[in-house]
Amino acid sequence: MVDLCYKCTDPYAVSLTFHMGADDTVRWVLGRDLLLNGQHGLTGVGDVQVWPSRHSKGRKTFIALRRSPKREKAVVAASARALDAFLLKTLAVVPVGTENLHLDMDGTVHQLLGGGGPGEPHR
Repeated sequence: MVDLCYKCTDPYAVSLTFHMGADDTVRWVLGRDLLLNGQHGLTGVGDVQVWPSRHSKGRKTFIALRRSPKREKAVVAASARALDAFLLKTLAVVPVGTENLHLDMDGTVHQLLGGGGPGEPHR
């Protein structure tokens, strides 16, 4: 079981939370473009790769994840139809090419320079 999450405040990323057991979850954050491109062909280098199945019946999208170079990859097969539907919803909220319009650069710079959290007044 995996939960997909997309927030327009982090428009370049999709988080995947894998439910491994009763109280055991693993969370990965991937680039949305990686999932979009992986629907059509092999994409990604190194720790994360995404590619579509070669069979049209029961289409799947494969996601390979590796925690570190010396560890084995975990490969997850997802329904391409379900992933397509999710990605279409993200594109309705933030179309490709408009991601930068959704970033809070002032808030990020303020946090990096030692300010408080988002929404706190500047001093």
